[in-house]
Amino acid sequence: MTHRVFNFSAGPGMLPLEVLEASAKALIDYQGKGFGIAECSHRGKEFDGVIDEALTRCRSLLSVPDTHDIVFLQGGATMLFSIIPMNFLQGTPEYVVSGEWSKKAADVVKGQAKVIASSEATNFDRVPAWTASPDAGYLHVCTNETVHGNRMAEWPTHANLVVDASSEFMSRPHPIARTALVYAGAQKNLGPSGVVVAIVRKDLYARIPKTVPKIFNLQAYAEAKSCLNTPPTFGIYVLLETFRWMERQGGLVAIEKRNEEKAKLLYDAIDGSDGWYTGTVAVKEQRSRMNVTFRLPSEELTDAFIKQADKVGMTALKGYRTVGGIRASIYNAMPVEGCAALARFMREFQAANR
Repeated sequence: MTHRVFNFSAGPGMLPLEVLEASAKALIDYQGKGFGIAECSHRGKEFDGVIDEALTRCRSLLSVPDTHDIVFLQGGATMLFSIIPMNFLQGTPEYVVSGEWSKKAADVVKGQAKVIASSEATNFDRVPAWTASPDAGYLHVCTNETVHGNRMAEWPTHANLVVDASSEFMSRPHPIARTALVYAGAQKNLGPSGVVVAIVRKDLYARIPKTVPKIFNLQAYAEAKSCLNTPPTFGIYVLLETFRWMERQGGLVAIEKRNEEKAKLLYDAIDGSDGWYTGTVAVKEQRSRMNVTFRLPSEELTDAFIKQADKVGMTALKGYRTVGGIRASIYNAMPVEGCAALARFMREFQAANR
């Protein structure tokens, strides 16, 4: 049996073994054709079948209405938050800054957009309160901040809501129908790095200036079925295998239930430590279900925690470089057993180091 550790990496993150095994098989010989899925033309019938099925399964899992297109892109979420204003800037867009990634998104449009709320003053330990203008060109939010471990328990409502959902995408049902645009890097819950999923409401296309180069034009990508140029074919194939796996798990409602169970194991260990472990998110209702962040009493104990956990098969627990502490990313592929093992280790480590 393949040796696998519990990989708590924030991204690229852990993938289901079933998905990796099926993708590895297809990489060598796709459907017995004598060539792998990464070797076939993106214009050929083999990949056409892959992308058609991936789009269909993605639409079904998320209940994406016909008013929206699904496109698979490259360049990461960072490229997306750069080309979104290029395509759809109108009036004054508004940004909520709740962490590292929403801050970077807002910085791209500095001078053209308005930051209506920020929790930077408290080191992003919460989602700030805000009131958006109904006339804003769009409202941009990041619903789960990977670095600081906070999330929006409910997605906000706005006529032109733009959501960076990268680190929680498809970890729970999402209200896609009432969004203008949702985007997510694949490397958290969906597949390897190099693919971005974007879901775009079609009425936004009327905003795209004629000066936008075709390669950055989201309508052009949608019309070309994500094959405007050569897409990341193997990455999209892994997405397809992941969508199939999600369906076998019972869909997003079942996945959310399991993710809640996993997160509770870790938050119970933090909350039951009498303050020995300290969560970095001040408002409990806003704690992420994907990125559990906490601190130990000292840097020395933090280093020891990471090294000892690694020795017993729990890896990539070091917090982000600007935050420190511990970050356990528990994306969809992390089994309940992984979180149970980490919670047990947390209690044992505390008992041994009080």
